[in-house]
Amino acid sequence: MDQFRDALAVLAQAVCERFSGIEIPTRNTWTVVAEPTPHVALDVDRPAMGDLRFQLDLWLLGMQEYLATADAVETTPELAPGIVIDMAGTLHQPERTNLTRAFVTNFLWRFLQEGAQLDWDEARFDDAFQELERTVSERSIVVHTTMPLSNIKAEVVDFSFGDDLTLSPASIQELEQWINRNNFLSPLGEGPPQWDASHVDNPAVLRSRRTVIGRPRDPNKLPEIEHLPNGIIDQAVLSLRLALDAPIAISFTQTDVEGLMAFGGTGTSWSGAVGSPRGRFAVLDASRADEVAHIWQRLEESPNTDLLRLPLRRWSASLHRSSLEDRLIDTWIGLEALLLNGSQGELTYRAALRLAELLGASGNDRKRIYTEAKHSYAWRSAIVHGLKTNKLSARQSLHQTVSASSGWLRSALLNILELTTLFDPEKFELRLLQRDSN
Repeated sequence: MDQFRDALAVLAQAVCERFSGIEIPTRNTWTVVAEPTPHVALDVDRPAMGDLRFQLDLWLLGMQEYLATADAVETTPELAPGIVIDMAGTLHQPERTNLTRAFVTNFLWRFLQEGAQLDWDEARFDDAFQELERTVSERSIVVHTTMPLSNIKAEVVDFSFGDDLTLSPASIQELEQWINRNNFLSPLGEGPPQWDASHVDNPAVLRSRRTVIGRPRDPNKLPEIEHLPNGIIDQAVLSLRLALDAPIAISFTQTDVEGLMAFGGTGTSWSGAVGSPRGRFAVLDASRADEVAHIWQRLEESPNTDLLRLPLRRWSASLHRSSLEDRLIDTWIGLEALLLNGSQGELTYRAALRLAELLGASGNDRKRIYTEAKHSYAWRSAIVHGLKTNKLSARQSLHQTVSASSGWLRSALLNILELTTLFDPEKFELRLLQRDSN
C-alpha cells in the first residue's frame, strides 16, 4: 500500500493547491427555521458543497497526479479484489475512468472534511488513510433507507420497531434535501414530491440501516439488493394507522450509501412514491408510542393474524380513498370478512347483530350499534346496486355513515387483536341467548 499512499498524498496536495485559488461557490437554499413555528426561509449565502465535490470529481481525469494514483491502485495487491461496492454488495475491480475515480474522490472528500478544510494537513491525511485501510480490509459499505411518512408528526426520537427499523423526526438536513430539488442531475426513480411549509413540522420518518459486505461478482447470478422485508415495514405503518387512526403512508423511499468504498459516495435514488391524500395529521408522542408498540406486538403474536389480513387491508385501503362510496364499500368488505365468515342467510341482520355483540358495552349501546349498522349496510347495498339514496341521506349522511362504519371496523380489529384465543363470530348468537337466560 506504500506506493498507493505516496501517490495519493501527492494527489491530495495538488488538489489542495487547486482549491486554494478558487472561491467556494454559494447557492440560494431553502432551509427550515423552528421559531416561532417551523417554516421555510431562504439562505442566500449557503456554501454549495455538492458543487464543490462535483468539481473535484471532474478535475481528476485531467490531472497527471490522478493518473499516477490510478496506476498505483492497479498494482497494489490489497486493492486487487475490488475498490468499490454497489448496493447489491458486488465488489468492482479498478477501472480508472469511473470506478477508481469514485474510490479516490470518496477518499479526497473525506480528507477535505467534506469541504470544511481545503488545506493540506499531513496529520489529517494520515487519519483519512488509516480509515481507508480499515475500510479496504473490512470491504463494507452502509446502506441507509429513509421513508418519510404522510399525515404524521413525530415528537419521539428513535422509536424502535425491532432491531432493523426506527422512527424519528426528519432532520433539518433531510428536509433541506427534499425541499431543494437538484434538477441538474435527475434522481433515479420518480423523485420525491415537492415539499412546502406544511411538510416541515417534525414529519415522521422510518429508517433502516444495514451493513453490506462486498463479495466478488458471480457471472452466473444477477446481483440482488437485500432490502428490509416489506412485511416489517407494512406492519410498522399498520401499527401507526391503527393506534393513531390516520391515513398514514410512505410518501417515498430514499436510499443513501455511505463509506469510502461506496460507488459514487453518498448517492440518492427515490422510488415507490405512493403518497397519501392529505388528511388529518396525527402526532406520535410518548403517550401514543406505548400504544403503537403494543399493537406492533399484538400483530406479531395474535393467534388471529391470518383471519385479520383481509379486514386490515381493507380498512387501511379505505383510509386513502378519496370517494366516500369507495370507503364504505372497503369498510363493509372488511366487516363482512370479519363477522360473517361465509355465513348464508340474512346478512344484514347477522352482521349488525354480531357487530353489536362484539363492540357494545351495554344493552342500550348494543341496540344503537345494531340499528346504525343496519342503516350503514343499507347505504352499502344502495351504492353497490345503484339505488336511490334520498331516504338514507335524510336519516344519516353518507359522510357520517362512513365515519361510524370505519370506526366500528377499527375497534373490532383492535378488540380481536387483544384476544388470546381464536375469534369465532358464530358464537355471538349463543352468547346473546345465554345472557338473556340469566
